[in-house]
Amino acid sequence: MHHELRPFLPLWWFAAVQALGLVSAWFARVHQGSHRQAAFHAVFFLSLAAVGGTTLVAAVTSPAGALITGTTLAIMVLTTVWDFNNGKKALAR
Repeated sequence: MHHELRPFLPLWWFAAVQALGLVSAWFARVHQGSHRQAAFHAVFFLSLAAVGGTTLVAAVTSPAGALITGTTLAIMVLTTVWDFNNGKKALAR
């Protein structure tokens, strides 16, 4: 007997997790060095875990959903590690 896998996470969850993940990555990057840095990093790591978990669930239930959440995960990581100043601060020291 063949059982069809259906996504059990609603569409609003996918949309909310993607939006929160991208916004938290941007805010974690923009507030680097400010007094609110720790709070934004905490939100980023929580949303990173939420996007990662959603990606795992989507990988089992929906290939298209896994592609979307995996892309969001990659963008989040790249946003936080990309050097937007091209090393100018390191060279100035």
